[in-house]
Amino acid sequence: MVLPIDNPTKSFWIEGAESPLRNHRTTEDLPKETDVLIIGSGYTGASFAYWLHKFTNENGTTPKMVMLEARDICGGATGRNGGQLRPHFYSRYKNWSERFGSDGALKIIEHEAAHLKVFDHLLGEENLKEKVCFKLGETFDAAMSDEAWQRLKGEYEKMKFDHGENGSIIRECRLIESQKEAEEFTQMKGCLATVVHPSGQVWPYKFVHALLTILLDAGKLNLQANTPASEISERGSDGLITVKTPRGEIKAKTVVHATNRWAGHLMDEFSKLIYAGRGTIAAIKAPEGFLKNTGAQHWDSVINNYHLQLPPPYNTIIIGGAKPLTVHDPWQYINNDKEDEQFKGVPEFYAAWPKRDVLDWQGKDPAEFEKGTNEGGVWSGVYSSSIDSFPFVGPVPRREGHFVAAGFAGHGMPRILGSTAHLAPIVLDSLGIKNYNQPESAKIFPPLPKPFLATEERIDNLQNIDAIKKFQDEHTDNISSSKKIFAAPFPQIVTD
Repeated sequence: MVLPIDNPTKSFWIEGAESPLRNHRTTEDLPKETDVLIIGSGYTGASFAYWLHKFTNENGTTPKMVMLEARDICGGATGRNGGQLRPHFYSRYKNWSERFGSDGALKIIEHEAAHLKVFDHLLGEENLKEKVCFKLGETFDAAMSDEAWQRLKGEYEKMKFDHGENGSIIRECRLIESQKEAEEFTQMKGCLATVVHPSGQVWPYKFVHALLTILLDAGKLNLQANTPASEISERGSDGLITVKTPRGEIKAKTVVHATNRWAGHLMDEFSKLIYAGRGTIAAIKAPEGFLKNTGAQHWDSVINNYHLQLPPPYNTIIIGGAKPLTVHDPWQYINNDKEDEQFKGVPEFYAAWPKRDVLDWQGKDPAEFEKGTNEGGVWSGVYSSSIDSFPFVGPVPRREGHFVAAGFAGHGMPRILGSTAHLAPIVLDSLGIKNYNQPESAKIFPPLPKPFLATEERIDNLQNIDAIKKFQDEHTDNISSSKKIFAAPFPQIVTD
């Protein structure tokens, strides 16, 4: 049985939000029965519950919903990620087009890109933009080496070749090939060139808590913190599924698994398909409006950093990745659940990053964290890795009444909202609720990409992949990167 670690490192997103929902329990006792049981209270679980509410609120057919969370509310990956709403507009195109064809790759990109419009519409409709620090703007992939620029430009050129300069997506991307102009735009010292495209940013933890507040205020959700699901049954003769917790049992007509990395905890068929990855992030004090755009630095296909700056009154820089350093010991992040530990040397790496990497840094050197290193200033967090790099969304094959949206492969922000918008009407149909209306914001999404679907064929075929070999190959590739000239030296790191 695999459950989240009890005492994870503290995250600025969580500690800085000071949400009253952190350990919320709507009722003192666990309800005995519900229509829909959602396991997981992060971005996936909260957005799915929100869509159920929006699809049915006008006609009063909203099913009873209970949400279980193993730890505190939204204390997992969503409360620990980088805050970037950053679709892959072009940077995975070669791989995806080889696997799914040029049109298949474009459909994935269009689905991710649609999240920018949906977030804008949804948060505007709910009057939440300022509350959750939402911004739309531009982001960049800064090439910090010739190797990185060859790869980034190659992705862009391949997509432009396949779809033409007038394609709706490629038209939104642009190259800056002058080093001087690239440095000025990215504010990154030594940036050789860059690709720029639309993006967004949000305080992910506040976003989730805002959605949950809407549901709680409407009386549409029973939310139960610190209540891990330990066992699930098949659907019984009464038509209900029994879920066991340390606080008792609850029966449900349907169960929605929104547990991302931990989906295999209750469903063995996902234990070889969805596994852990561990990332690291920091929150740095900065002058107001100092960084103009979100972005990422790339040295090769492995070594990178990514960052954003929050709007006033926070002004905090969120910096993640630290791969120039952590790449020396890849087992720190490959198939690793230890979010109760800091990465080796990472606090010092982040403190030195602004002066070392950012043009005209105006803050202190070394930089100050918004909170103490172990009080929310620097943290680690578990995200999911997927065996084929795509999530699993839909009815779970051979498990009547069970549905899944999990395995978002460290890239959930521009994938989850559309995935749960797709899943909501499927669950309503399964409950026999037909009289519902698709909300305007959900209509913006194109159909869910086929590689996301949790089909029986896909799940069965993927069982044959040797995950251990995949981990070893990834480790070997990362160690190769660690020996390149641009890997940050750190003699205490184990390199064997």
